Amino acid sequence: MKKNYKAIFAAMIGNALEYYDVMLYGFFATMLAPLFFPTDNHAISIISSLGTFAAGFLMRPIGGMVFGHLGDKFGRRYALVLAIFLVTIPTFTIGVLPTYVEIGIAAPIILVLCRLAQGLCVGGEYAGASIFVIEYSKKGKESFAGSVLSASGLFGGVLGTFLGFLCTLPTMPSWGWRIPFLIGSLMGLMGYYIRTKVNESPDFIRHEDEKTEKVPLWGVLQKRKRNLLCTMGIGAASLIPFYLGSVYMTFLLSTKLQIPTSQIMLINVALNIFLILLLPVMGTIADKIIGKEKLMIWSSFGSILVAYPLFLILERDLSLSNIIFVQTILAIITAGFVAPSMALLATYFPVHERYSGIGFGYAFGGALLGGTTPLIIASLVNWFNSPLVPAYYLMFSGCLGIACVVWGKKGPSVFVPGPMLKEFLPSLNRS
Repeated sequence: MKKNYKAIFAAMIGNALEYYDVMLYGFFATMLAPLFFPTDNHAISIISSLGTFAAGFLMRPIGGMVFGHLGDKFGRRYALVLAIFLVTIPTFTIGVLPTYVEIGIAAPIILVLCRLAQGLCVGGEYAGASIFVIEYSKKGKESFAGSVLSASGLFGGVLGTFLGFLCTLPTMPSWGWRIPFLIGSLMGLMGYYIRTKVNESPDFIRHEDEKTEKVPLWGVLQKRKRNLLCTMGIGAASLIPFYLGSVYMTFLLSTKLQIPTSQIMLINVALNIFLILLLPVMGTIADKIIGKEKLMIWSSFGSILVAYPLFLILERDLSLSNIIFVQTILAIITAGFVAPSMALLATYFPVHERYSGIGFGYAFGGALLGGTTPLIIASLVNWFNSPLVPAYYLMFSGCLGIACVVWGKKGPSVFVPGPMLKEFLPSLNRS
């Protein structure tokens, strides 16, 4: 049992570091914009910085393929040790990177390359760490285990945000934003050491001698296309409400309400702490009360219902209290969908295709529609000049989540939503 806790802690600390890096850049995006993407048009500068944030997500599917292959062929531990070691390098580089004024065009180019490298590692980290934790967990507690792993990532975000808050206080020097990145690189070295001391996943060891595909992802593409597509959709539907509530709302707080960066950091800390507490609760509800699929479907259905009213409130009164209210509702939706998602996805693939299938599918869906959420919405709002654009994108996310959960469970050749939804939503049967 002690070895189990040690392995789970090793997975959590690495996942925390990966999302420490991601969220740190997301929260600093508006501050870094004029330093690395200077332009006379402030909106273009901000969009460029958000684009760099999104660029990291473009590498995640590649990371999912690379680390997924390594994890399925050589073990989860091997892939996770490599991922945390490699992510430490770009984190340190961002911390010491000169600005545009100092080295010119090389500054934004190196920054983008660092975000791409971070995205590559995160693409193999979250899925691998989730699988590792779930394979170590007791039967009937898989959703709780996956939710705790997700919460560890948010803890990394809280830590990064708190350090960001301290380093942006008026008493700090102008280069204070670099300190959290340097601390992150030290955390990476510590996480690397801890991961080298844990044992391999019990499931992987149990199935180690089984005959497997030379390239596991190829086996997934040949035999499990439906589950791979559903994994992509679930990856997107998991991240859209989260990044809408965190990064895009941070963008509104900074650009529309002119809230100081230090205050925005505190707001995001509170939001992430709320999610950290809520995720294990949702995981327990999924395991003990209503099941993984039903909780995910109800959460998606809720996002469809509340999307338009939430952003109508912001259109009529874009205030700090209303933005916090919207963030809270989006956090509840996110927790309900994310908490059981990895436990569900783990059932879609056999052991020696699991890392590849989830790693690539979840990362691809997240990269295509999830991580690009702040950039897509900011661009569409600017293009259509309508603050209600985020509502429609959230509705789309809810529909996508319902379709993928239902289709992934039933797996018909033709998707017929009515009869399937009746199985999951008893209220439809009564009507």
